[in-house]
Amino acid sequence: MQVNNVAWVECKFIDDRMDSSSYITQINMGLFDIYKKESTDFQIKTLDDICNKIIDGPFGSDILEEDYVEQGVPFIRVQNITEYGFEDSNLVFISEKANKRIIRSECRPGDLVFTKTGRLGTVCVLNNEYSNYNIRGDLAKLQLKSHIDPYYVMSYLNSNFGTKITNSYSSGSTRGRILISNIKKIFTPIPSPEIQKYIGDKVRKAEELREEAKRLKKEAEEILSEKLNVKELLLKINKYTEKHNWINDSDINDRMDALYYNPQKTIIRRFYKKYDLRKLNTLVDYKKGFAFKSEDYCHSSTNTFLLRVSDISNNEVNMDNMIKLSDKFYQEYIDFNLFNEDIVMVVTGNTTGKSVIINNSKSKLLLNQNAIRMRLKDGTNVSTYYIELILQSQYFQTLLKYSLYQSVQPFISMEFLNEVKIPII
Repeated sequence: MQVNNVAWVECKFIDDRMDSSSYITQINMGLFDIYKKESTDFQIKTLDDICNKIIDGPFGSDILEEDYVEQGVPFIRVQNITEYGFEDSNLVFISEKANKRIIRSECRPGDLVFTKTGRLGTVCVLNNEYSNYNIRGDLAKLQLKSHIDPYYVMSYLNSNFGTKITNSYSSGSTRGRILISNIKKIFTPIPSPEIQKYIGDKVRKAEELREEAKRLKKEAEEILSEKLNVKELLLKINKYTEKHNWINDSDINDRMDALYYNPQKTIIRRFYKKYDLRKLNTLVDYKKGFAFKSEDYCHSSTNTFLLRVSDISNNEVNMDNMIKLSDKFYQEYIDFNLFNEDIVMVVTGNTTGKSVIINNSKSKLLLNQNAIRMRLKDGTNVSTYYIELILQSQYFQTLLKYSLYQSVQPFISMEFLNEVKIPII
């Protein structure tokens, strides 16, 4: 039997949008009931009410190739905006001259940056690492009024509730986007300054800890790179320009395929011959993920989640959009369970070689088929975190670069993983 989805919307809640999807979504969330309630705890405001300015970035044609420089004004792209904060690992810069040309969209520390496409509605607060920034056209700058805590607004907009509200204002069938005019309409509950600060301080503390973790990780990477003489290795590899390779008798084993004797890989093997090397498969056990079907997905309350490649970003597991599975699958597919300190590596697709350590004690996780689990063998005296550091290092990523099988999509073979050697320092 067909059920018609009909809803009544009061005139005061109707704006210039005439499509029903936006209103139906908000009604299903109970938003209009919330909007109508008088409360001494919070007020319902639009983003336009609480901002001095909401401005998007320039068209792509406004920034030319020659405007990009090694150092200058950070030019923020969608990939720099995460719900965990500002990601500067792949930051690009434009000249001061170019920045003045698009000064309208210049941002300052404390401003919010809002994604208009891609990961729609993701928001972060710009830190004070740089004195000024600018943004691409698929982003918007939100300059809040002085009495509004930016970290509170960021926390709200990145929450599941805030994300659903933002999505209700989106448009576009093939690629979702949100117009500046609709960003201004997004409703936001504004509590007292004390509550805003209380919530904002939690987010600020989390960002401080995250930045400290990034600093320590970078320090560890630099120490490892120095111990492994990575700069010298890369110089040797980059100097090799021959189209052929001569193999010494001492380099030949029972492998007869050309890919194994790739000249760059031969250089790497020779370079690390004097190091204490251990095969990765003597340190960890491998297990490829399982191909769960869409009908296995669950929408009810459960504590079992499916870890997919798309849930891994910035060396972290992002739980926000993870697919739920019935709790029974955690027992039925016990071989694909993920435990704390397991390493997960992507083995196929555009992000092949990306890896992460599981650090989640609250939820039950299962692994899908596009990744592989590495679990430390009993009695192994090498830290999981050291192995993960090696897997993310230039040493391993360079070795991987010259070892990937290329078909429709690149993929890592088990044969390669069984041959990988971990330098022990």
